[in-house]
Amino acid sequence: MQDMEQPNLEVLSIKRSHDSSDGQLLQFLRERERKMSGRGLTKIVLSTLRMCWGPFVMKRIGADSDTLKIAVIYSISQLELQIRLLKQLLE
Repeated sequence: MQDMEQPNLEVLSIKRSHDSSDGQLLQFLRERERKMSGRGLTKIVLSTLRMCWGPFVMKRIGADSDTLKIAVIYSISQLELQIRLLKQLLE
């Protein structure tokens, strides 16, 4: 019998109507995931969350200033890349 409880895991489940803007976003990410060699929707979502919120979490858990600085610089560079991709949509 498999233990259904996994107390060391954080679980996030997102359910939205297919015709809502959030549902369309989730569908887009799922389709993009298929084109990215099956990278995995969970990995895409976590990568995006980490890019925007990772440094805040690191600060909260007490990361040293050098580690935090590296994380902030990395997040900024990833966000700048995303901004460039967004600007290309306007061209």
